[in-house]
Amino acid sequence: MKKVLLACAVTSMLALSASASASEFTLNPMVGASNNKAFGSNVALGLEAGYQDFIFGYTYTGDKEESNWSASSEDRNVVPFADTPVLNASAYTKESYKAHSVYVGYQFAVGAGHLAVKAGAEFSKYKQNAGLTLTESMPGNEDSVGFDAYSNSDNVIKPMIGVGYYMDNGLNFNVHYTFHSGDRDMKGEANFFGLPGAKESLNYSVSDKDFSTVMFTVGYRF
Repeated sequence: MKKVLLACAVTSMLALSASASASEFTLNPMVGASNNKAFGSNVALGLEAGYQDFIFGYTYTGDKEESNWSASSEDRNVVPFADTPVLNASAYTKESYKAHSVYVGYQFAVGAGHLAVKAGAEFSKYKQNAGLTLTESMPGNEDSVGFDAYSNSDNVIKPMIGVGYYMDNGLNFNVHYTFHSGDRDMKGEANFFGLPGAKESLNYSVSDKDFSTVMFTVGYRF
């Protein structure tokens, strides 16, 4: 889906440039920050193509979070004994979120520039990974059990709206907002090791994360 969106954006911009004169066609690279209710603040990038008063745009934002935990029974033994097994435990979690938006807009002459209104759709994907390992160690012997699990959501489509103000000198300021409400279905697999051939499919829903995002970018149109 990501490659399809990028291809559509590039193809549309090239088509516009081929059919418009230099004064009618504009490009507007943008950079800024987004704030996602679940992941906090992240970098945002965008590119807009304009033809006369019409705008076609694309933006991207995303983030990932990781955590690791470990513990060992050795940390609690004041005097180690050779025949005492050492127990080790470790765990990890990973989350990643990527969002691509495509939109159209129209600008109106306002003051010393133009005010644009925009509307489109955001295509986002959410991934989760988690794992746990328990190890019992003795001199000359070590046994481990645990699991690794991963799951992905399908691309979820949500509405996006925005406004932008384009000054006559090319500098512009943009605010976009994406609405994210409702559950997100996840599918994946858990692989267990140290157990006889254990594997299990995962199907569940994420309902405690709000992915609503506000994005602010600054661009220069030329």
